[in-house]
Amino acid sequence: MRERICPVIILMNRNKKRYILPIVFCTAALFVFDVNADAAAGVPQADSVQSEAAGDIWQQQAELAAANAEAYRKAQEQYAAELAAYQQALLEQQAREKKEAQTQQSLAEADNVKTEEADGAASPTEAGPAVIPPAQSLQTLPQNGTIANGRLIAAGLLSAPVETPLKGKSISILGDSISTYQGYIPSGYACFYPETQNDVKDVTQTWWMQVLYNTGMRLAVNGSYSASAVCGDSQAEDSSAGCSTRRINELMGTDGTVPDVILVYMGANDFFRSMELGKFNGMTGRGEKYYTNFTEGYELMIQKLLRTYPASRIYCMTLIEANSGDHPRINEKGNTIADFNQRIKEIAAAYGLPVIDVHNCGMEVYELNHYTSDGTHPNKEGAAKMANYVTAMLLQTA
Repeated sequence: MRERICPVIILMNRNKKRYILPIVFCTAALFVFDVNADAAAGVPQADSVQSEAAGDIWQQQAELAAANAEAYRKAQEQYAAELAAYQQALLEQQAREKKEAQTQQSLAEADNVKTEEADGAASPTEAGPAVIPPAQSLQTLPQNGTIANGRLIAAGLLSAPVETPLKGKSISILGDSISTYQGYIPSGYACFYPETQNDVKDVTQTWWMQVLYNTGMRLAVNGSYSASAVCGDSQAEDSSAGCSTRRINELMGTDGTVPDVILVYMGANDFFRSMELGKFNGMTGRGEKYYTNFTEGYELMIQKLLRTYPASRIYCMTLIEANSGDHPRINEKGNTIADFNQRIKEIAAAYGLPVIDVHNCGMEVYELNHYTSDGTHPNKEGAAKMANYVTAMLLQTA
């Protein structure tokens, strides 16, 4: 820059006054020229920075495109899996509907045969009404091979016997939520069925009402109380405990009817509340108090039942499984449903009472989501399984 300014200074010495402004102007111009030249020299560097920025943007766009492609691939896989599951479920539903239609046809044919036989019988007294079951898919009873609705025999699809050993006998139930139904339990008792998330929407779909249909028994009292446990206050007038005097006394009909049969399904809520399981020592004459020990409470309950209904046939029922995923649930005390069931069997044996081992009715721990609405309360299919098993046991031991 100095070489460019010097000639202008010499020119200024010849006529200083005249060229002062032009010299300043030229000097400024030359300075601007130099700055512009320097800036021009920096253009390649700016281009390089811009190129790098453009490269970064391209890299980001490429990564975003790759991420979108991966997300799309996963979405396709998920859609394919869901579609396959839906198609499988649809096939299973169609198969069930087809089987049910075949069953209903078989029922109709069997009824026609029965009607023809009744019309042609020598004596009209030889024919009688069959036990009418609730509408359901037929399932074979595991013990005697008969059909759950009591109208057909598995081998020949013939109508079931008109009479059963239990027909006309009265029955009461001491139970918890899975044995309730609105309008069929004593006033003031808590109720579970019908329930929004459960497909048992009619009393004929409950396990206990199906047992009545299948055996021909009549209901004395369904003394089931939702959320009730064996443990609790044994004396309070408003107690919901299974061992309470209130619950025991209210198994008798309002007309004073003493039930011929009493089914006891209690203990599930003791398990869920992690009540102390306790040890069984066969203590007679247990006193009245607030019980927190399942074994002691259950034994008191049995003692009261035997004292109050000495002529009744009392059955102790084991509990259906409780799950944690595909495994048996363990409560806070480290016990399982199997532990509680074993204690029920021990107490029943000590008092000479028959046991209906509902735990083995066919609802495996990994199938509970299929047979219950919440892992605890049977749906229609679960209730049918229970009814099948209980019916078979009652008829075999009648």
